[in-house]
Amino acid sequence: MSSFESAAAEYDAARPSYPEGIYAILEEHSGGLANKLVGDGGAGTGVVSRQLFQRDAEVIAFDPGMGMLRRARTRTPELRALVAEAGAIPLCANVLDLLCFGQSWHWVDQKLGAIEAARVLRKGGWWAAWWNHPWADSEEWFDTFCTQLETRCPGYSRESRDVDWCSESIATCGRFLSPQRHIVAWERRVTIEDWLIDLRSHSYLIDLGKPEASGLITDVEALLRRSIDGEIMVVPYETRLWTAQLA
Repeated sequence: MSSFESAAAEYDAARPSYPEGIYAILEEHSGGLANKLVGDGGAGTGVVSRQLFQRDAEVIAFDPGMGMLRRARTRTPELRALVAEAGAIPLCANVLDLLCFGQSWHWVDQKLGAIEAARVLRKGGWWAAWWNHPWADSEEWFDTFCTQLETRCPGYSRESRDVDWCSESIATCGRFLSPQRHIVAWERRVTIEDWLIDLRSHSYLIDLGKPEASGLITDVEALLRRSIDGEIMVVPYETRLWTAQLA
């Protein structure tokens, strides 16, 4: 995840937060989040941490990127933050009530991450991972947008929105009860400019050379200006959440 360091400003400025429905599910599982000790894995600039704080959770954030965590601490000075990978979390065993990964579990070594999650969670604690995905598949502009990304970004495929990220980790490590999948549908209102800033923060764009990335941004902006009436986009999203309880 070190590549995100170069796009920390864009990540912090324009990545969306997560819908209320995600936290409602986590609260139902955990018997509420208030005063629960929660690990925010791959915390980045602290989107999840801030939403957990709003629900009175006690949060420990960790991420391999020091620059990302600096931004998280700037926004939330009281945040406890650790520079760490999910496969080697510098916490004692059996301490967390919930360990969550917002938009980050796919970067984790799946086998090591599952074993480490089981180690740091208390008996009966919960692991959770979720991803925001734009899901405007019925709209012509969105099909063109995704085709542009698939054609020009080797790391992008719209099919990755539906990967089961538990099948080779949480579901098979022998420490968790059967994972559950949840889908929360919502709408994101976002300016065209913020959509483009958000786009610049994704790994598949970061990994392009600067000329290629700039050219793609220019073409995407032209597409959006042709297709969207006004400056505000209203984009259907699905947030796909997997949860599993430690046996």
